[in-house]
Amino acid sequence: MMKKFLKIGWIGIFVFTLSACQKYLEVQSNYGLAVPKSLDDLQKLLDDSQMMNLKFPSFGEASADNYYLSQSIYDALIDYGQQTYIWQNYHMNYGNDWSSSYNTVYNSNLVLDRIKKINRNESNANQYDAIYASAKFYRASQYLALLWTYSKAYTQESKTDMGIVLRNSSDFHEPSYRSSIGECYEKVITDLKECIDILPEKTSHVMRPNKYAAYAMLGRAYLSIQVYDSAYYYVDLALKYNAELLDFNNLSEVKMTASYPFTLFNKETLFYAELLVNINLTSSRALTDTLLYRSYESNDLRRSAYFKVAANGTTTFKGSYAGSSKMFSGIATDELYLMRAECSVRMGDIDSGMADLNYLLRYRYKVGTFVPYVIKDKTEALALILKERRKELLYRGLRWMDLKRLNAEGRGISIARKLNGQLITLQPNSNAYALPLPEDIIRLTGMQQNPK
Repeated sequence: MMKKFLKIGWIGIFVFTLSACQKYLEVQSNYGLAVPKSLDDLQKLLDDSQMMNLKFPSFGEASADNYYLSQSIYDALIDYGQQTYIWQNYHMNYGNDWSSSYNTVYNSNLVLDRIKKINRNESNANQYDAIYASAKFYRASQYLALLWTYSKAYTQESKTDMGIVLRNSSDFHEPSYRSSIGECYEKVITDLKECIDILPEKTSHVMRPNKYAAYAMLGRAYLSIQVYDSAYYYVDLALKYNAELLDFNNLSEVKMTASYPFTLFNKETLFYAELLVNINLTSSRALTDTLLYRSYESNDLRRSAYFKVAANGTTTFKGSYAGSSKMFSGIATDELYLMRAECSVRMGDIDSGMADLNYLLRYRYKVGTFVPYVIKDKTEALALILKERRKELLYRGLRWMDLKRLNAEGRGISIARKLNGQLITLQPNSNAYALPLPEDIIRLTGMQQNPK
């Protein structure tokens, strides 16, 4: 794509750093491999979890409103951390969200290019199809996350505005240019629909995508562009595969008070992914928004499972489904219930939407304390579902896009940061919601920067 990106991208591709996959999938790497030629070689490329699963953009989450920084922490941050926090144009070179995501895209394209040179036959058809569709799934998932980060919300007015770069080949001689937002979403949706027809229904591990993960990712894409009937349709299909929820009542007191209460790859996980580590979002820095924390009732078990309360009363997040300080950004059934609930209400089926919400919350409150909501008003029901969506899905890479899509429909949500006794406010629908591309990308490719 550009010289620096390509150089490091090739190194990352051909030197298989499969430590995470060795841990999770027990895949053997082959460091002597120079050019992938067989289906097994291509599967190893996709099983490089460090590149394919654990590098989803985090700058959007660091720009959102679920956390705040103390003045002393802010003052100690390096420049790009400070600039991210207050939505300024930051100058970060290689090693950022953009480059990490396009390394994943490159890996996916390499698989798609190489598999064309392998004959598909009766004996290898299942493996061939799974590899081909998985590469498309990974690429589409990164494109969607990049759109959420670097583009405006999709509307009829904005769909011709600048989106991201659609790289459809591993040939780095092809020039890079930004497609429109509409074209980018069309590409994401088209690729995911193709995946559905050929991905397996089950895989050996949740780090490998299956048919139902593609359904769920399509639900995310359609929710992003406010096509609620389609979002509902695909999310409903995903829930037919896995509708299980964790009952927080089954978390022992020891688990509740543990540093990280949730088990890696728990039963809600449909597809596993993580956000890139972000310096603003570490547990030693990011303090939970005070009003957000207070919105959890005393009998809401998420209050204890999600947060650690310090002696000074500040709270930090500990509820990642990664089971560690890493931030889970994959697909889990709790998100699916909330997506289906929102879509139901938006389409006028308030009773079904409230049934999904009540079903989820029954597993989040102490036994015998949750009183199901009975709401008949569409506006009130939608407001409650959106409130619970925020409370349930913290730090999963979803909030930044939610702010954009909700403001695009006129909800008027502002974000404010308090520093040195002054409020810095991000107004609804500000250009700053499309984060700036890294300066080295602009310099090396000549692409247009997002407007300030």
